[in-house]
Formats: sequence, structure tokens, C-alpha cells
Amino acid sequence: MDNKTVETISYLARLKLDKDKKEKITKDLENIIDFVAELQDLNTKDIAPLSNPLEKVAPKREDSVNSKSRKEAFLTNSPESDQDYFVVPKVVE
Repeated sequence: MDNKTVETISYLARLKLDKDKKEKITKDLENIIDFVAELQDLNTKDIAPLSNPLEKVAPKREDSVNSKSRKEAFLTNSPESDQDYFVVPKVVE
């Protein structure tokens, strides 16, 4: 991980980083990459896959159809709207 990569990532994420933050993030990302490399080297051949460590199931709710339209409430709470749509800042050029 080098400073150029961190600068590119911060630019894409629209983050402004000072020199100290950039150095810290570079070190943190290097540590993460090293840790992932360690995990890839582990022998997991005889270990069963684990899908959920708590073995709990999220409660489901019934889907119900109603005729309520909350569109107006959502649009009135938005800073800016155009007809039936939210107006948001342009992100991709």
C-alpha cells in the first residue's frame, strides 16, 4: 500500500486527508492486507463451513399490501424534489 493508492481511494470516497491521517490509513491498510494474507495461508480443509455462529433466525413479518401512499410525506421531508423524485447531488461524472 502506497500513498498514491490511499490518495486515489480518498479521492473516490470524497475524503480530504491530512498527511498524518494519510500515513495512519496507509499503515492500517497494510496491516489489514497482511492479516488477510495470513488468513489465506491457513489450512481450513477439515473445518466445516460456518454460516451463522449464533444459530439464530431473524423473525419474519408478514408482507401486507395497503393502499396508503407515503410518497407525499417522504417528498415533503426531502430538501429538494422534482415531481415524484428526490433531487440529489451529482456523484458520477
